[in-house]
Parts: sequence; C-alpha cells; structure tokens
Amino acid sequence: MRVDLFWMCLWCFLRTGAAGQGQSTAVCSPSCSCDEDGGADCSGRGLTTVPAGLSTFTYYLDLSMNNITELPAYVFKNFPYLEELRLAGNDLSFIHPEAMSGLHQLKVLMLQNNQLKTVPSAAVKNLHSLQSLRLDANHITTVPDDSFEGLQQLRHLWLDDNNLTEVPISSLRHQANLQALTLALNRILSIPDNAFANLTSLVVLHLHNNRIKEIGDNCFAGLVNLETLDLNFNNLMVFPKAIEALPKLKELGFHSNDIASIPEGAFHNNPLLRTIHLYDNPLSFVGASAFQNLSDLHSLMLRGASMMQDFPILTGTNNLESLTLSGTKISSIPSDLCEDLKLLRTLDLSYNEIKQLPSLQGCVRLQEISFQHNHIQQIDRDTFQGLSALRLLDLSRNKIRLIHRDVFLTLTGLTNLDLSMNSLTVIPTSGLSTLSQLKLSGNPQMKNVLTAKNLPKLRSISVPYAYQCCAFVGCDSVATSDESDMKKSTGGEDVERISMIMHCSPSPGAFKPCDHLLTNWMIRLTVWFICLVSLVFNSLVLVATFSPLHRAAGHSHSMPPSLSPARLLMGLLALANLLTGVYVGVLSVLDLATWGSFAEFGVWWEMGPGCQITGALAVFSSEWSVLLLSLAAVERSVAVRMILGKVMSPRRNGSSHRGCLRGDRRFTLAAGLLGLLAAAGACLPLLTVSEQSSSSPLCLPFAGGESPALSVTVILVLLNALAYLFTAAVYTQLYCHLGRVELADPEQTGALRHVAWLIFTNCIFFCPVAAFSFAPLLTGSSAGGPEIAKSVTLIFFPLPACLNPVLYVFFSPAFREDWLRLRGRGLTREVKAGAESHRDDGVRGSELTNEGSSTHLGFDCGVYSQLCGETVVCEQCEAALRARTCSSPTSSTVCRHLVKSHSCPTLLAGAALCQRSEGFWADSSTPSAQSEYADEGDSFVSDSSDQVQACGRACFCQSRGLPLVHYSYNIPRVKD
Repeated sequence: MRVDLFWMCLWCFLRTGAAGQGQSTAVCSPSCSCDEDGGADCSGRGLTTVPAGLSTFTYYLDLSMNNITELPAYVFKNFPYLEELRLAGNDLSFIHPEAMSGLHQLKVLMLQNNQLKTVPSAAVKNLHSLQSLRLDANHITTVPDDSFEGLQQLRHLWLDDNNLTEVPISSLRHQANLQALTLALNRILSIPDNAFANLTSLVVLHLHNNRIKEIGDNCFAGLVNLETLDLNFNNLMVFPKAIEALPKLKELGFHSNDIASIPEGAFHNNPLLRTIHLYDNPLSFVGASAFQNLSDLHSLMLRGASMMQDFPILTGTNNLESLTLSGTKISSIPSDLCEDLKLLRTLDLSYNEIKQLPSLQGCVRLQEISFQHNHIQQIDRDTFQGLSALRLLDLSRNKIRLIHRDVFLTLTGLTNLDLSMNSLTVIPTSGLSTLSQLKLSGNPQMKNVLTAKNLPKLRSISVPYAYQCCAFVGCDSVATSDESDMKKSTGGEDVERISMIMHCSPSPGAFKPCDHLLTNWMIRLTVWFICLVSLVFNSLVLVATFSPLHRAAGHSHSMPPSLSPARLLMGLLALANLLTGVYVGVLSVLDLATWGSFAEFGVWWEMGPGCQITGALAVFSSEWSVLLLSLAAVERSVAVRMILGKVMSPRRNGSSHRGCLRGDRRFTLAAGLLGLLAAAGACLPLLTVSEQSSSSPLCLPFAGGESPALSVTVILVLLNALAYLFTAAVYTQLYCHLGRVELADPEQTGALRHVAWLIFTNCIFFCPVAAFSFAPLLTGSSAGGPEIAKSVTLIFFPLPACLNPVLYVFFSPAFREDWLRLRGRGLTREVKAGAESHRDDGVRGSELTNEGSSTHLGFDCGVYSQLCGETVVCEQCEAALRARTCSSPTSSTVCRHLVKSHSCPTLLAGAALCQRSEGFWADSSTPSAQSEYADEGDSFVSDSSDQVQACGRACFCQSRGLPLVHYSYNIPRVKD
C-alpha cells in the first residue's frame, strides 16, 4: 500500500513538472522575447516596471536599457529559479530592501549605468549565491561596511567609474573568495597599509585612472595570489615598493604616472612577471639590473624615460618576446643583445639617440624591428643577416646615407620596409623580392629613377618625387606562377584571380608628367606661337624705342634726351614681356630636349638652379609688367592733366620746362623702384621652396595645388590684384575728368587708347590665373583638375607678353613714327641745331611740356618751324619758337618754313630774313586752323600766306597760353 502511494505521488510530481516545463516555453510577456531554455530578453523596450506574465521558471532576465527608476519590494518573488538579472542602463535610483527577496539562486546581478548613490546593501545581503556584482558607472560615494557581508560566494566585484575617494576596506574584509576587484575611474587619493589584507584569493586588481599619489609599503600585504595589478594613469611619484609582497605577480602596469626612477633590483621578488608597462613616466634613472633574471618576462614596455641613458641589463631574462624602449637617451645597443634574447619577436627602439646598429643575426625569431627617429647613419652588411622571419623593418627618420648593397639578401620574409626621411641617394633592391610595401619619401637626394624589376610583389610604394612613380604606375601586378597554382574549384570551374594594382605616391599627373612637359600638341603649338610672337615683337619695340638713332634725334649738343616717359614705359614694358617670352622659350626647349622621357630629368630640372632662375625670371617679368602698366596709367593721367592745365593757365614761364624735366626723372626713378619691388617678389619663392619639394616643372609658385609655398601665391596674386584695381581706378578717374574733351594731337589720343587696351586685356588674362592660383587655398585642390590648371597657366600667364607688343606695334602712332625714323623714311620731328650764338638763348624757352614730358617745338612738321637767321621777334614768338639758322655750313637741310617780314609785327622793323629755296613752299594754301580751346570770335592774322599764318598762330597761341600741340596738323606740309 505504501509502495503504491509512493509511485502515485512520484507520477503526479513528474506530470506537474512536465506541465510546468511546457508552460515555461509557452508563457512570455508581450514586452519580451523568450526562448525555450527559460531566457527572457526585455531590453530596450522603454519599460518603466518589471513586466508581468513571465514564466516562473525564467532563469535569465534582461531588463537593461529601459526606463525603470525604482524596484519595489518583492518585485522578483515569482522568479525563484532566476540565475542572472540584468538591470543596466536604467535610471535606477532606489532599490527597496526587499526587492531581491526570493532570488536564492541568483548568481549574476548587473546594476551598472544607473543613478545609485550608495551600495544597496540591504537588498543584496541575502543573495547568498551571488558570484558577480556590477555596480560600476553609478554615482556611489560610500560603501557601507555591511554591504557585502552575506555574499560569501562573490567572485567578481565592479565598483569602477564612481565617486569613491578611498578604498572600502571594511566592506571587503569578509570577501575571502573574491577573485577580481575593480576600483578604477574613481577619486581615490591613497592606498593605506593592509587595505586588501583579507583578499587572499584576489587575482586581478584594477586601480587605474584614480588620483593615487601615495601607496603604503604594505598596502598589498595578503595578496599572495595576485597576478594582475593595474596602477596606470595615476599620480604616483615613487616606485611602488609594495609590489615586493606579490610573489605571483605576472602583469604589472603603472604607466602614465610621475615616477622619476626605478631602483636597482626593483622586481627581484616578482620572478613570474610576464608583462611590464612602464611607459610615459618622467624617468630620470632606471637601474641597470632592474629587469634582470625575470625568466618569465615576455613583454617589457618602457616609453618616455627621457633621462634614461644606459641600455638595461637583460641577463637571465631570456624569454623576452617583446621589448620596447622608446623616448630615451640610449645611444648604443649591446653587441650581445641577441645572445640573451634569442626568443625576441618584436624590438622597438624608436625615438632614441642610437648612432650605430650592432649585428642582430642571433635574434632569428625577430618579426618586427623599429629604429625610427634615431641618429643612425649607416647600415652594414651583417646588421640584419639571417633574419629570415623578419616581416617589418622601420628605419625612418634617421640620418642614413649608406646602405650596404647586400644587407637585404637574407631577409626572405620581409614585406614592409620604411626608409623614409633619411639622406639616401640610392637603395639596394637585391633580396627584396617578397617586399609588398616600401616607403622612400623624404629622401631629397634620391633623384635617380627607380626600377620595378627587382620588386615583383611590390603593391605600395612612396617615393621622394612623383616622377619616380612613372616606373610603377600602370603595373597591373598579377600573382606569380606559384600563386597561380592555388585555384578554387566550384563545380569544376576555376575562380579567376584578381589582379593587384600598384599604388604609388605621390602620383604623377599634369604638373608631374612622365612623358612630355607640354602635355599635348594643342598646348605645345600655342606655347610655341606665344613664345615666337613675344620674342619678335618685344624685340622690335625695344629696337625702335631705344635705338641710338632715336636718341641722337632727340639731342642737341647740350640738351637731354627726348625719350618721353610714355615711350620709356612702353620700352620697359616690352623688356619685361621679352623676359616672359624667354621663360616660355626655355619651357619649349626643355620639352623638346626631354621628348618622351621627361620623368628621367624632371627631378633634376625642378631641383636644379635652372628651374629656380627660370621661375624667378618669370615672376619678375610678370610682376614688373603689371607694375609698369600701373605706372603707365599714372603717366597718362599726369600728361592729360598738364595739357588741360595749360589751357586753364594763360601765362607760363620758363619754370615749366624745369618742372617737366623733374617729372621725367620721377617716372624713370619710379620705374626703377618698381623693378626692385618685382625682383623682391621674384625672390620670395626661392626663400620658401625647400630642398625636398618644388611647385612644378613650370617653376612657378602658383602652378598647381602641390605648391609648398601657398603664402607666396597669395602675396603675388594680391599684389597683382591691387595693382590692377589701382590702374582701373586711375583710368576711370582720367576719363571722367576728360568728359567730352577731345585731344587734338593724334599721338596723345593714340597713347591714351593704347594704355586703356593694355589695362583691359591684361586684366582679362589675369583673372583665370588668379582663380586657379587661389583654388588650392579655397577648395584644397586645383579648380577643374590639374590638366585645366596647367593649360590655363601655360597659356594665360604668358599671353599678355604676346599681346602687349602686338597692340603697341599695330595701334600706336608713336611706334610708327619711331619705326619710320629708324628706317630713315620718315620726317624727323626736330631739325638740326642752330647757331651757337642763338642756342643758349633759345634752349631755355624753346621747350614746352607735352603729354607730361619734355617735347621740343622744333620737330619737323610736328609743331612749328624755326625762324632762320638772326631774326628779331616778339616776346610771344621768342617764347614759343626757337631762333635757329635755316641751314648750317655742314648741312644741306634748308629751313622748311620761312616767315616773311610782315608775318609778325616785330619783324617789320627790317630784320633780315632767310631766302627761301625755289619750289619749297606748297602751292596751295593751308586749311584754316581751328582749336578746341579757341573762341569762335578769335582770328589769326589776316595775311593769307602760309608764312604769315604760321607765325600768326604761334603768336596767337602763345599769347593765349594755349598748347601749341593742338595746331600741329595745320602746319604747311613739305613736298618731298
């Protein structure tokens, strides 16, 4: 009977259990997702309370990332089998003491990232099965003494990222089974002695990112099983001797502190140390024996010991695999380093003062070596001999000048080699057949072209100059024959191999061409045309303007040269434009000389003095021409104002001539000063361009986005822009001042219009050059791409030098007169000098300021004729007309315009007149003279003869203060 009752009860229990298990898989809250094993995920659902309807057999409940602010009493009473509860990422600020009642099997409780200000000791004290408690990332400032009193099974405790100011010693005294404790990211200032005395099972202790300044010498007493100690990012000033009480310590970190010294034998009681992190400490002393006899040490990292001078003794530390000693003053490496460190895999001795490398052939397991930023000057043959496992070698930022040609022969596994920022002239490539990445940038002396034949597996390379990439660009490196045997089959079909494209930097382009300097025939022909026209026409203008014949024609025996400021400025402008033509010619010759192989000579051209001189010449000529154009605008404005001023001033004395001469000298001096300013601007690129870079083979500082001196570009472009704005303002004011007044002299009018055309065309051509020069500053790259930028530079930069002389030659009356005079076919504008007796009296009053310059009245058929012989004239005629003989004993030239005795009232006194040559005068009468300054009622003398009208006009104009130049076209012409 009892047996039957027993089996009946057992059947009912199993049936109930089965029914309960079936219910657990079927019952779940609508706000959660449940699995068949009894897990419920309710995270991130915006819940404000614990959801109802969950199975009693739930063993895992995730309520993290919700909006639950408090836990009421007995909220989890229906989950007796719950083992893991996650409440992270809520706004929990209150937990009722009875909230966790009934969770007798709870092992993991996560309360991180909440708003708790104290440890909920009353709520967790009855969780006797709890093994892991996370309270990190809260606002806990105090930990009650009885917080963890009943948690005898606790293994992991997180109290990091809170506001603790001291180690909770009292609350930890009963946690003999605790294995991991985290107190990092708090505000702890010190660690007293015996702080962790009862934590005999503790293995991991994190105290990093606190404010710890002092550590008691016995603070780690009792931590006999501690293996990991993290004291990084604190304010320790003295080496923690307390670590001597940690015999099983394997990983030690106290980097980023203020420790100044490491004593001798600092780790002699820590023989099991495997990793030490000591970097970023202002170490001034490191005991030579500090790291000795650490047989289990696998990693040693010591960075930032700026006063450390001696290499540490590593005898007995023969299992070291990673050694980092950077940022010290170590100047030498022990020659027997590899005898003690045969297992070394990573060696980082960067940022030291090492001058010479020993042989490392004993470290056969080395895979990575870094000697970056030292003072190494030479690499010997046996330095890396036998290091077949070496994959990465960093020798950048040294002073290496020489590398033995066989140094890489045995490095059969080398894939990455960094030799950048050195002083190499050549690199040996023997033995680099497996190399995939090579860095050579920053070696300005390495100008030779590299070859790719010894680097079959190279995939990435950085070189000093873009031209050296021409040997690698376009190399579609396909896998080798050995790699081609590795094929994957899918259904009997082979998968095609993907070819690997070479990457080379800096890459060649429009401003770093591989084949031709002048990219295409359209650019080439245009440049040739600009060069030819600028050279021919500017030379023509220079010859016509500064020819000795012209200067001789402008002199008398004691008179200054007759070259006016207008002609002088046009001549200097032609000289500046000629220099631009020379610059374009140099580029054209260079393009032809390096036809199809410019990459072989590009580096030598850019870095040589030829490019610097050519660029300085181009900048000087461009800047000087712009400044001269501004000065020409000022000269035109002054000339017109002086002409109009004579009309307004009815009387002028001889001081106007002296003022005119001073004005000439001022324009000459101003042109010279502007030339010095342009020369200073041309020297700016020479001061800013370094040895390692140049703007482009065009030698201009604004030739593209790769320019190293963008400030020079800004200065030059702004200078040109200001000059053009000033020029435009001057000419606008000039035209506004003139109004409807027209200059009667065609030479004056032609000069005025010529300068206006120069200003307009030069401004138009300057705009695209300025736009492409400022593009790198505004957008970081060339506007429209480097090809367009180069085309604009090659065409629009020298185009004014081509167009300016063409406009002057074809549209300037002054050039036509100069050219006719040079050829000897035109009429001279000044007759030979008169007798010496009359020259001294005539010189002082014979010149009149014209077009802002010194212009002689004696030009033949240009202004007025000279009176011949010793003639007595009136004061007006004497002030306007120079008394000279009509012929001299040494010349057959006859006075072309004779004045009869009745031409001037003063001459009626009976002064002797020269006899005219037969057939010299024109048969027809001269058209009546008109002036834009004369009144309608005014009239000249009544005599209708040409002689009388000529003198009468002179008397009339001189008496009225009118410029004689306005009547020049009414002078009787001479029959040839």
